Amino acid sequence: MRSAMKLLVSTTALLLSASAALAAEATTHIAVEGLTCPSCSFIVTTTLKRVESVQILEFTEGEADTGLYVVRYDDALTDPAAIVAAVTGVGYGASVATETGS
Repeated sequence: MRSAMKLLVSTTALLLSASAALAAEATTHIAVEGLTCPSCSFIVTTTLKRVESVQILEFTEGEADTGLYVVRYDDALTDPAAIVAAVTGVGYGASVATETGS
């Protein structure tokens, strides 16, 4: 009985460590439109922080009503499409951008 329990615990630990090894931190740039006032930036920032594992590394205010967020996330927990969807879900235009913001 004890050896079966040890085997179960060992197998579980191995599976958990293998899935953790597959996850990796990733970084992406999110271009946002519709940032017409400081409250808009606050809403987008709050929304991004609510996406599981997302951390905002940098925000650059663009011309007119645009901004560029550089975010880091765990790619086992979320992806760029989900991050963009969170921002568009609160009413702002958003898309994955290249590093130069285009």
